[in-house]
Amino acid sequence: MKKFKRIAITLLAAAGLSVGALSSAYAGDKPAIKIGYVQSWPSSVITTTLAATVIKQRLGNSVDMVASAAGPMWEAVASGHTDAMLTAWLPTTHKFYYQKVWNKVILMGPNVMGTKLGIAVPKYVPVNTIAGLEKYAAKFNDRIVGVGAGAGINMNTKKAIKAYGLKSFHLQTSSTAAMTAQLQRAIKNKQWIAVTAWTPMWMWAKFDIKFLKDPKHIYGTGGYIQNVVNPELYHKSEQVFWFFNRFEIPRQQLSALMLEVKNGTPVKVAVEKWIKAHPKLVNSWVS
Repeated sequence: MKKFKRIAITLLAAAGLSVGALSSAYAGDKPAIKIGYVQSWPSSVITTTLAATVIKQRLGNSVDMVASAAGPMWEAVASGHTDAMLTAWLPTTHKFYYQKVWNKVILMGPNVMGTKLGIAVPKYVPVNTIAGLEKYAAKFNDRIVGVGAGAGINMNTKKAIKAYGLKSFHLQTSSTAAMTAQLQRAIKNKQWIAVTAWTPMWMWAKFDIKFLKDPKHIYGTGGYIQNVVNPELYHKSEQVFWFFNRFEIPRQQLSALMLEVKNGTPVKVAVEKWIKAHPKLVNSWVS
């Protein structure tokens, strides 16, 4: 499948310019690469910093990390204002964004497999389904605590409120940091709270929480985080283009990195340490 995918991507990307022309145009040249990311999402910051560090160290290109919200991040790649992003939650969470720009971007392959999204509560809360929230609306202060405006999981949560008849509930938008801070305070005081949640995420290692069952699959049944590029990246840097086809990290290792950063290690320090500890995997990205 990987071989087939690479052949297909090559045909798509090379449609506008011959490989010979590419080689002569960029021989000895190392253009700067722009990667979009969402600054308030720990997984986005870490994977983007990891990719940027390896591109700079091993491929010799300078890299600019461009922070934005999820929607503008997709639009920037589609328009060519940025070259790539590593934060496309598919096939469900970012479906809306992808459908708007599908003919202007290339999906290069997943960098993390086995993602999951939904609504989570502390394990001491005797509710196990999303529909079951309505009965105890007052205990949850009539709210589900979400993340930043424009996040795909927020859009899914609005759909879930309607689909499961949560007439007493509203979605409270905040940020990842604010949401996890509220979760921590609630658990400390044995209070009831419902939050938007996803994996990979460090809070699963820190808090005793559980996903609520979602039989209508409003949040999907599992997925992956995809590498997405603008087609012109192939013309700009063929090496970097193929790097994004190979770049992937096991979910458990990404979760461990996120927890290390949450515990106080600077992102760049944690990333450099991880790179040194995993030379075989890093070599596979740039081979």
